[in-house]
Amino acid sequence: MTGQISNPQSEQNVEEECEDENYFSEEQEEWELSSEEEENEEGFEEEVLGVTHSPLQLENPELALRKQPFKLKHNKTGNILTVHHTIKEHGQQLRIPMSACCFNNDSNKLVALDKRGHIFVFDFVTKRYWRLNFLLPNGRLVRASPLHKNLYLVANKLGQVFVVDVDKSVVSPRNEIGEAAIDEMSWGNRLSSTSVSNALMRFGPEAVLLNLQSLRISHQLEFDQSRFTLKFAGYLPNSDQFFTCFTNDSIHVWSSHSLNTLKMAQPIKTRNKKLRLKANSQEILEITLKDPNLSDLEDELLFNCKDHDFADGSLLNYCFTPDGNKFCLSCLDGYLLMLSTVSLDLEKIYRLNDFVLKQMCFLPQPKERILFGITSRNQAVMLDLCHTQNKLIIEASQATSIGLSRDGKLLSVLSKCGQVNVWSTCRLFSALQAQTHCRQIIQKTLLKPSKLSYLPACLSSHKEIRHLLKPDRLKAILKEYGCYPDKYRFLIWTCLLDLPFNKTEFQGLLKLGQPLKIKTQAKDLKIRQEAHRRGVIKIWSCLSQWCKVLAYAGFMPHLIYPFVRQLPKNSLVCFELLVSLILNHFHLWFEFHPLPPSNYLAMCDNLLLRLDPQLCKFFKAFELEPKDYAWSLLSNAFAEVLEEQQWLVLWDNIITEPPYFPIFLAIAYNVIHREIILRLPNQKSVIMFYHEQNPIDMTKLLKRARFIMAKCDLVLHPQRFVPPYSPVPKGVYPKFLKYPTEWIAQQEEQTVALVKHNRDIEARLRHLELEEMKTMERLNNGLKQEEHTRRLKEMEKLYQDTLQREEERITCQSKMVLTYQMEVRSRKSEVIAKLQESEQRRKIMEMEKDIDLLMHTIERERRRDNQEMQLAEDEIRNQEMELMAQRYYQGLEGEPLAQKYYDKILKLCEQRNDLQQNLREMTRERYDFSSTSSPFPLMDIERSILEIQREFSDIIDSDRRT
Repeated sequence: MTGQISNPQSEQNVEEECEDENYFSEEQEEWELSSEEEENEEGFEEEVLGVTHSPLQLENPELALRKQPFKLKHNKTGNILTVHHTIKEHGQQLRIPMSACCFNNDSNKLVALDKRGHIFVFDFVTKRYWRLNFLLPNGRLVRASPLHKNLYLVANKLGQVFVVDVDKSVVSPRNEIGEAAIDEMSWGNRLSSTSVSNALMRFGPEAVLLNLQSLRISHQLEFDQSRFTLKFAGYLPNSDQFFTCFTNDSIHVWSSHSLNTLKMAQPIKTRNKKLRLKANSQEILEITLKDPNLSDLEDELLFNCKDHDFADGSLLNYCFTPDGNKFCLSCLDGYLLMLSTVSLDLEKIYRLNDFVLKQMCFLPQPKERILFGITSRNQAVMLDLCHTQNKLIIEASQATSIGLSRDGKLLSVLSKCGQVNVWSTCRLFSALQAQTHCRQIIQKTLLKPSKLSYLPACLSSHKEIRHLLKPDRLKAILKEYGCYPDKYRFLIWTCLLDLPFNKTEFQGLLKLGQPLKIKTQAKDLKIRQEAHRRGVIKIWSCLSQWCKVLAYAGFMPHLIYPFVRQLPKNSLVCFELLVSLILNHFHLWFEFHPLPPSNYLAMCDNLLLRLDPQLCKFFKAFELEPKDYAWSLLSNAFAEVLEEQQWLVLWDNIITEPPYFPIFLAIAYNVIHREIILRLPNQKSVIMFYHEQNPIDMTKLLKRARFIMAKCDLVLHPQRFVPPYSPVPKGVYPKFLKYPTEWIAQQEEQTVALVKHNRDIEARLRHLELEEMKTMERLNNGLKQEEHTRRLKEMEKLYQDTLQREEERITCQSKMVLTYQMEVRSRKSEVIAKLQESEQRRKIMEMEKDIDLLMHTIERERRRDNQEMQLAEDEIRNQEMELMAQRYYQGLEGEPLAQKYYDKILKLCEQRNDLQQNLREMTRERYDFSSTSSPFPLMDIERSILEIQREFSDIIDSDRRT
């Protein structure tokens, strides 16, 4: 008869058994089957009492090994089987929670272990299950052995391991591996060897290497636990190397042959460093479990502080990809790290926004894409790492651990309520794809199009955004609105400039550090916010490492600062933006360095002379050159004369227009303010005008610049000297060489020489300072000695006066002492006399006391002697009585008393008869003898004598005891 194991969700009130149960007593056991064919297993009674750690044989093994049919579920959710163990005990239903389960290597059997030690086997091929005929109490972990398909390794809480054959229902003797519960069990790739260590087991902060065939320990892994303790340990996939993870979040890879460390990694430190180097947060893939559109859900804590110990580090759990090439780590602070198993290099970072993964496993297909996990809120989830917005919650609560079959078709989820749910991963993957498709349809239907239809908010792929943000569309937006939207401004800049995002190359420039020239000049930077100051130094250092001339350009901090202020956390974008501008817009600025760019400024001067000769004549009258009215604007990217929003609007247009557009902006700025400039009184006022903010209409300025650019003669047009925009290629930063390299080489030589000269000067200064210190020390010592001598004389005089006063006082006191001595002698004699009298009285009292004690002693001795004499007399008397008794006993020995004293008794009888006769005669009374009276009453007399003798013996014995 076939049956389907039911889902016991409605039986939440069934009592769960505690974990520390070490015996069981059950009257009737049953597996709940489907309503179509209900069948209860025949009841049996058994009782195993006491605490034991060895396998217990059931009393009815034939009943235990009987195979029962079951039927898989057919539903759309993917839950094909639900297993729970419910028994009837003392008339009540009792559920025994499942403690562990696993699939075999062929992925066609499920072995489940409950907390009382029962082992159940489910065969998905034959659709039958059975229970083994022995118990393994305190079971904690079960794994399929790689040596044989029917063998399983079962570990308990006491550090013992058993080998179980589920087909023959045979268990091996227990193997003592450790003293604590075994938490992890793994093996290497040399399974056939009988001499090497090919398995590793971890119990708490300790781990051992052992042979999997003999289960004998070969090495005890010991670590210095004073600084950190062991957290994870296991063999690397397809390797004979194993790894260890400690509470300081360090990962070590060891050789199982030499037990030496092969490599070491700090994934948390590497992650933090990479996060600091990321251009923006969009480069880190984020996974959010809760749907942001469902605002009615309450926010929950990511984890409970009681469940997690922050002292154990941030790494929470680990798993390997099916091919063993990737090492996945979950962090307590909400990150998922992907490392290379070969080099331990960090390759990918995922940000888990509202959950933390406690346990993980990868689905074999699609490769390295689908991840199953248990969250800190005990949710079983399915995540798509390629499309992070796709996720599926398999079980909403009470999930404690998961297990995946080797072929990836079955997933087991162990729940807190004591049941095991088996899911079909094919149906779960289909449900994930269907859910993703429905979400996309809903988003397309419900999301309202924004004002800028060119920038849909639902896009998350950078390539798709770049494909949509075409220059023609962006120019249309700029023409209509005059600027780009604040939310997408820097994304549009990156698209227009086609920034390559060369992360590796940028990190290489960062590793080179700060050049010596920048270290010297950075001390003079006056930037209010320290974060902006550090950002400017960082970008300037990278630019200087890329091109040496930029380290000697004094205007570079003023050019970098406005971009760093707008992109404080996106150093990569800021760096590549400036590199693009230098290669295209500013490439003529460094031709005559350190002089101002004469050719570039000459184009500005020629244009201004053609447009406004009067203004040029005014500048010449005050001896002003293009470096005063144009270079002062360009060298700081117009940041000094514009407010923040105006500056952003200006650069929206500069980036959109050709690279020579800043020349026309500088000319337009002068033309618009010509009336103000012509009324300035002197040269200083004119120069200061270009370093102050002045009210300006940005629309008018941009319109005038474009008008000048459109009407410019070809002979004077900068396009002859400024080529079209060329983006920075991917994977490399091309060298910028349009500067006097010989001068830079001379400057570097001079810098080295100056540094050496400065070091020599500093060394000589330190030598002079040391000599000065010594001289001052000698001078101070001389002055101190003179002052010391003067003070000694003063002190000597003071001491002499003090000694004289003390001598007079001592003389007076001596006289008083003599008087006191006389009085003391008289008083001493009186005291001595009294002491003598007191001593005599004390001696008399002591003598009296001794006499009394002697008298008491004599009296006690006398009483003791009297008692001893009395006891001796009693003893002599007792001895005499014993002798008399012995003599008496000896006289009685031999013939009976009736015969020995027969004649005397007869005589006594005659005398008695005579006496009685006399009495009768005297009283004249007749005495009748009774016919029954005995003529020989000797027996009565003998008994009375024996009684007297017995009483006498008792008296003697009592005297002896006393």
